[in-house]
Amino acid sequence: MIRSLVRSRTRTNPVFWADELRLAVGAERFERALHEPDSVDLLAWNVFESLERHSDRDWLAHRLQLLGGSGVRAPARLALWTGRDREPVLQPSRAYVEHVRERARLAGADGDLKAFAAPLEVPLRIESPDVLVLVDLTIGPYPRGAGGRDRLLELIDAGLPHAERLSKALAVGVVYPSGTSAASELSARVNRLRDPRGLAAELSHLDRPPSVLLREVSWQQLLRVWESEVDYLPLGGQPVKAFLDHVRRLGLR
Repeated sequence: MIRSLVRSRTRTNPVFWADELRLAVGAERFERALHEPDSVDLLAWNVFESLERHSDRDWLAHRLQLLGGSGVRAPARLALWTGRDREPVLQPSRAYVEHVRERARLAGADGDLKAFAAPLEVPLRIESPDVLVLVDLTIGPYPRGAGGRDRLLELIDAGLPHAERLSKALAVGVVYPSGTSAASELSARVNRLRDPRGLAAELSHLDRPPSVLLREVSWQQLLRVWESEVDYLPLGGQPVKAFLDHVRRLGLR
């Protein structure tokens, strides 16, 4: 039993291109991805960074329609953890920031509201000629944004003006593990926000009804797609089998 405990404490996660991940996220976040058994950063990096290196860009764009809808076409580019520490920066809409300030003023609150105006990190950004896709990734509880704000609303609100500046349609997606309470909550939330009237009510500070495509995908479905392409990805020398065993232990395969 002691040996088992030692192994569990010293085991490291199977990270692809480890040196590149360290450069991308910094030493502290890299260590968490390396050692935390349920690291969503590890999943994001191994899956999406390897897909970004796929040589068949038409195939890639077609598969990314899972996350961004039928408007996604080649060439499509994937980028991880942009918006806050990595460009392009993604800011909450000015209308939302003013809305928060006005509500705070009416409530007599004098707390620091900087968190509500701070740039937002997007776990996965997909940019194609006609569509900008912002994707949240979770394997735990329902994610929340700044100040406890609904994470999906946060991405929609910030993404709309950003997509407009790029002359693209906006899609917002979320990837979660199926069969969990978080999955049920997120799926119900996505369905409610697909109602244009409900979404407009949630984003009442906007001067016109928002236009956004909402998508939801399970990690299980996404990993099946990824695994079917392993032989066509440039993964020579990477711990692919260990990663597949890892996601199986997480119940995602």
